[in-house]
Amino acid sequence: MLKQQTIDSLFVATQQRLYNYALHLHFKDTFLSDPYFFSSAFCEQPKPSHSYIGLIAMAILSSPERQLVLSDIYQWISDHYPYFRTRGSGWRNSIRHNLSLNDCFIKAGRSSNGKGHFWSIHPANLEAFLSGDFRRRRAERRTRANGDNDDDIEEM
Repeated sequence: MLKQQTIDSLFVATQQRLYNYALHLHFKDTFLSDPYFFSSAFCEQPKPSHSYIGLIAMAILSSPERQLVLSDIYQWISDHYPYFRTRGSGWRNSIRHNLSLNDCFIKAGRSSNGKGHFWSIHPANLEAFLSGDFRRRRAERRTRANGDNDDDIEEM
């Protein structure tokens, strides 16, 4: 199996040959003479290997406050993973779904403009996410069964 670096270099070399061929055929003033058409920015980007949970966690952790509003999460993902720039709105639905249904993400108050909430990582999952472990898991929220003594703690 070829290494990814070898594949990438072959891909770039092929792009350059196609571009030179287009110029040779005098396709000036057409899309074939535009270097952007043959650049990696235009061509298909690979799908990220991270799950949506991982992408969201990385976006939130990139913020100094460790909290972001939904639109900032979208922006971080599309800035860091060009794959999503050409993918309609379906991935945004998946981001909303993961934020709402996974215990590892919590709402952390309303944004200053009043439009939406900040999203943060549940403290029980913060250490795992900081270490790069983005596997799905429930937040280990502890509650008191009786409220009297610490021995009666159960996990939800």
